[in-house]
Amino acid sequence: MISRTCKCALFLLVAGLNPLALGRAHAGLGGDSASVQDDGADLHGVVSYEIGSGYSVQEITAESGMRVREFLDENGRVFAVTWSGPVLPDLRRLLGERFAEYAAALAALKNPGLRRSVRVAMPDLVVESAGHLRAYVGRAYLPVLVPSGFSLPDLR
Repeated sequence: MISRTCKCALFLLVAGLNPLALGRAHAGLGGDSASVQDDGADLHGVVSYEIGSGYSVQEITAESGMRVREFLDENGRVFAVTWSGPVLPDLRRLLGERFAEYAAALAALKNPGLRRSVRVAMPDLVVESAGHLRAYVGRAYLPVLVPSGFSLPDLR
């Protein structure tokens, strides 16, 4: 029974369904920025803004140490999200409607084992997540929405 519980907990962590998560975000990939203030309140954090060439970044920094960054194109659509912090965020919220695709691709991985990182790359969705206790990082983006001239290494 303990082995079964451990396997279930491991799957939930890899899938981004951390029951210990200290907050949640709403915007989700492909969505708009209308709920960023609510995200900040849910995470008990502060929202700050950055403007780039052809995109903007809305960053939420929480008291818990969680940091979520939402990258928006000129039309206000979220084309990428990044996260870092002591717990894995609720990926169901961050990925929005794309979460089902991610979960299916994750379940289809052959012999995932006990990895500390996972990368799921599909033509319309890329999710990279890594970490260990109290140190999680990751990013997810929609390649078709990434503005021209935007450098993917800037997703941090």
